Amino acid sequence: YYKIDPAFGDEEELKALVKEAHDMGIRIMLDAVFNHCGEQFAPWQDVVENGPESEYYDWFFINQWPLDTKKHDTRDGRYYSFAFAGGMPKLNTNHPGVIAYFKDLCSYWLREWDIDGIRFDVGNEVSHLFLKELRKVLKKIKPEVFLLGEIWHDAIAWLGGDEYDSVMNYPLTSGIQDFFLDQAAEKDEFEYMVNRCYTMYMQQNNNVIFNLLDSHDTERLMNRCQDLDIFYQQLAILFTMPGSPCIYYGTEIALEGAHDPDCRRCMPWDEIDSAENQKKIELMKSLIRMRIQEDACRSLYFDFPHKYSQKRCVEYRKLNLDGKWIEVLLNCGSEPIEIQGQGEILFARRCEGNSLDVRGTLIRRLPSTV
Repeated sequence: YYKIDPAFGDEEELKALVKEAHDMGIRIMLDAVFNHCGEQFAPWQDVVENGPESEYYDWFFINQWPLDTKKHDTRDGRYYSFAFAGGMPKLNTNHPGVIAYFKDLCSYWLREWDIDGIRFDVGNEVSHLFLKELRKVLKKIKPEVFLLGEIWHDAIAWLGGDEYDSVMNYPLTSGIQDFFLDQAAEKDEFEYMVNRCYTMYMQQNNNVIFNLLDSHDTERLMNRCQDLDIFYQQLAILFTMPGSPCIYYGTEIALEGAHDPDCRRCMPWDEIDSAENQKKIELMKSLIRMRIQEDACRSLYFDFPHKYSQKRCVEYRKLNLDGKWIEVLLNCGSEPIEIQGQGEILFARRCEGNSLDVRGTLIRRLPSTV
């Protein structure tokens, strides 16, 4: 936990990376796996060798001794592990020794490497006590350090202000995915889903909720869409929702990938300069620029005006603090839509004149009289 995998570099190279990133206004977040460890972790090795006599015995959940570590599957309950994988024994994050170890570790990461955030893997399975104690220590060292939990469901229990700052917004991920997969779903269901996602938590959480469409644990977005127009419709939603949009590597070129481990396929660097990939990268940059320049994209304030009668026309407006609106229109139905009113186009696909074609996207800045 105190060393960098030599396949990636060393401690001094990480320090140099962090400094260079900070000079460019970029923050660095490390992924923290504190729910379980590898089988070469020294305390686990001590337990394997010494059993109940080991000072680390209660750092783990061991139910049978002697300990059989040769059998990979732990469904027999001899000890707890992540995903029943014998090589990933589960840590007892309520144990004072475990808490102290990781408090020291994360303090080291902040002081020595000057990192800016920590993403907690399996964030719903480490103890609340562990997170509360860790937060106190880290916020004293760096008050702005960002603590992000990987939680796939309603995470209100972790967002009381004394544990995580934010969580990965998988409810929004699955809600968007379900709407596009279910052709019978109507705009009202999309609106209900969005409203539900943004009333689950407090405003402070929604300001920085970690929004994503795919990750190392899911099928890739392009794999689900199999259509670039639908792919960009979903990205349009991502970049106009409150919170922090996250792009998984490769999504900027619509990289495909089925379920884990195929979703973790290598970035095709030798193809990155192709005309097709450069065009996709420019489209992603245009969405990013829009997100940065149009504060209405980041705003928490939106409504669903229902100007259009088409049942699968997703339409919503975002309002900034100066009273300026942007409008998002997505034609998810089977017929072209006649666009109403005027506005300055910020992003568009399959949009000609006043017609938004099937699978078309339109994001525009509306006149101030709206």
